Amino acid sequence: MNRFRKLNPISRALGIALFLVSINARAQNLVPAKAEGALRLATYNASLNRSTAGKLTADLKSNDAQIQAIATVVRAVQPDILLINEIDYSTESDNAALLEQDYFSKSSPDLLGRAAWPLKFHYSAASNTGTPSGMDLDNNGRDSDPNDAFRFGRFPGQYGMAVFSRFEISTGDVVTLKDFLWSKLPDALRPIDPKTGKSFYSDATWKKLRLSSKSFWDVPIQTPSGLLHVLASHPTPPAFDGPEDRNGRRNHDEIKLIERYIESSSILTDDRGNKVNFSKDAPFVVLGDLNCDPKDGDSKNSAINGLLNHPQMAKSSAPRSAGGKQANERQGEANARHKSDPAEDTADFNDSSVGNLRVDYALPSKHFKVISSGIFWPLHEDVSADKLEVVKKLLDASDHHLVWVDVQIE
Repeated sequence: MNRFRKLNPISRALGIALFLVSINARAQNLVPAKAEGALRLATYNASLNRSTAGKLTADLKSNDAQIQAIATVVRAVQPDILLINEIDYSTESDNAALLEQDYFSKSSPDLLGRAAWPLKFHYSAASNTGTPSGMDLDNNGRDSDPNDAFRFGRFPGQYGMAVFSRFEISTGDVVTLKDFLWSKLPDALRPIDPKTGKSFYSDATWKKLRLSSKSFWDVPIQTPSGLLHVLASHPTPPAFDGPEDRNGRRNHDEIKLIERYIESSSILTDDRGNKVNFSKDAPFVVLGDLNCDPKDGDSKNSAINGLLNHPQMAKSSAPRSAGGKQANERQGEANARHKSDPAEDTADFNDSSVGNLRVDYALPSKHFKVISSGIFWPLHEDVSADKLEVVKKLLDASDHHLVWVDVQIE
């Protein structure tokens, strides 16, 4: 039906113009504006990892297309605080600073024509990935493979992390648990070889194994709403192992470490040798690719469900996207067997095996009221024709999508 057929030519032309303007405005507003007075907290596994040491630094200095796309997503969402997972850490170059200065703060328009979004404060530090352990951790008779690092990595710092903020970070007060031993975690799930019924790791190895795949950080940030603790981590995926499920068990226990930290468990010791003393009155947000879906996938999801339902966490609905549901319907295969709402998926994994999952989290503590939240995964139909190919590049820049939550202090 022609909705304009009863209008005179001038009115009809005006109506068409206004309709097209409305569609274009909707298309370009890919992320809702933040409520006044709210903080936008975000996490993004940006896949800024490279296969060799120094390659990311070189790419950051060369206006790399993938990094441009990642930065465009960040500039579109405009977070106040952002954790990026999988950004290679280097002692030779500050990759986080290069990303911020040359991409987030760069004055020229990004791929969507948007202006800079400075996040001038940042924190990054060493990671367990690629750090030699000197032990044969996969029991293949060698002790110097990438799998024999304290966590898989081809070089120290591969798949690292970085926190970015519009507000000052109290770097001198950061607490890290990178070296915390797995065996020290209460009720640790020590991997067992089902063929022998014995521990997959010898007693000597088990006593030296670190828990965190990358690290665990408590990063205090002084926001306009007061001091906020960013609890950042990136547990191992529950895959790439054998029937002993050493990575699945480790993933479970890395998430349990978050829970034990917010409970200020007396057994936890930080990397300075101090007992953890985290106040239950301290506002915090858990950020990270936790590699665990509440219902689907191969993980032991009791840990993530325990964290989601912990009394210290704010009660709110999971972030959603229309694009996640669309991808589920379009891709099918493993996705068709999933129990979770596909609108809550945050990662677009192999459809023939794993399928799309909710693995990335921005979880504020009970001290906050959640105003809104979302996942950067727009519908193709919500993007204007001239920007569609650009948005497809943004979504292809990583197999994960940025997750954000807007909060106000209660």
